[in-house]
Amino acid sequence: MLIRQTLLYLPAQLLGPLAQLAAIVLWTHWLDPNEFGLFTLALAMQEAVYLLFLAFWSYFLLRFLPGADALLRERMDVIESWVFFANGVLQATVLLILLRYVSHDWPSPALWTTLFVFTLTRSYCTHLAERAKVADAIGVYTALQSVGPVAGLAIGWTWASLAAKGPAQIGPLEVLASYAIAQSLSLLYAVSRLRMRLQLRKPDRATWRRVCLYGLPLAISGVLAWVPGNGIRFVVEHGMGIAAVGLFSVGWTLGQRACAFAAMLVTAAAFPIALRLEAQGEKHQALEQVALNGALLCSVLVPTAAGLILLAEPLSRAAVSAPYIATTLSILPLATLAGLIKNLRSHFANQPFLLAQKTAWTLAIDMLETALFLAAAAIGLRTMGLVGAAAGALAAVSVGALVSFVIAVRKLGMPMPVAHLARIALATLVMAAGLSALPPLAGWTQLIAAVALGATVYAAALALTYRGQLGQLRSALRPNSP
Repeated sequence: MLIRQTLLYLPAQLLGPLAQLAAIVLWTHWLDPNEFGLFTLALAMQEAVYLLFLAFWSYFLLRFLPGADALLRERMDVIESWVFFANGVLQATVLLILLRYVSHDWPSPALWTTLFVFTLTRSYCTHLAERAKVADAIGVYTALQSVGPVAGLAIGWTWASLAAKGPAQIGPLEVLASYAIAQSLSLLYAVSRLRMRLQLRKPDRATWRRVCLYGLPLAISGVLAWVPGNGIRFVVEHGMGIAAVGLFSVGWTLGQRACAFAAMLVTAAAFPIALRLEAQGEKHQALEQVALNGALLCSVLVPTAAGLILLAEPLSRAAVSAPYIATTLSILPLATLAGLIKNLRSHFANQPFLLAQKTAWTLAIDMLETALFLAAAAIGLRTMGLVGAAAGALAAVSVGALVSFVIAVRKLGMPMPVAHLARIALATLVMAAGLSALPPLAGWTQLIAAVALGATVYAAALALTYRGQLGQLRSALRPNSP
């Protein structure tokens, strides 16, 4: 079931993240470091306001909607109506304050409106994608995950191409507007397909209390986890200015998004299976499913990170605009390691906490990680510049992940898939040896050939380590497999 469900979700996991990765590279050729810094700060703002005002509700629905009866669903509809209304007001207010902080002046109506529509539509795309996942509405999920990044990039790239031929110039405002248009289109489609019955009447207090007790600690944890991944841009802006954010963000975002992309290939279908087992009272089987999910995650994430680090230099020189190359070369390996560790914690170590409803524990760990980050990134930025800031973030997420795994195994009973992890590590080492033996690479043709070689070597080595289980794998891919 796990592998088949993963394949069904694969188009959504490929199209959107690939477009996001391409956008980071392509916009360096249209935006200077100052403009690119503003663009990436806008992305970071959007993720922050989503985590602050909407994520808690997304977490609650993902966890409890599958087993909800008709009465609870009706109460959820009422609460969701109020959440949507309040979210719009709060996002508008916070964005105004953040823009005032970043630009040191009140934003123009055009800037504020564009950023508000961008953040609101992107937040609701993320939220409704979680609803679609719970409902097994794979087509809606695919649209919400893919249309915004893909169509937004296409609209923006067309806009940029037309602007280059005339007197107008494209900037961060036009780029954000392109994505806002595409995200709005995907929302219109999703709302017409999903079961949504919004009604503004008095919410049930007991249900609202339950939402807050479960969702708010997770949302606060999400905000705290956002700090090392995205808040680092504001640390850099405060210490070195907007242009430094632009230079830093290329390598940092590529490493983070590449790892997130690899993780999302296999995580969309994984956790709901564990939730269904837990809802049926099969807690031990649910934890075993989490361990299997983690092994599948590592089988994709670990070789991706290793390959990206080994090919960082030829990739940076081939893909990134000249002003960004030097900084990208120094930041990308650190960003990739941080992304690897962050996703292992988010999609592996944290899942037993969600099953056991120990969200306060994740909050405590995130508080520790955030405190370490603020100290390490500030010291690193002051002593070693942009590389030091990245190293500080890496150290902080490493400590948070280590603590999470120790508690998940020792306190919550999560088994570690040691045999699977050993096979994955061996196959990754074989792949790394093959890539390291290659001569210096130059240009896209050689780079693509190296990626294909690495993937082939890894797949072959992994298949050899699982040669006794290939029959079971074929059975798992059949539609009627359990």
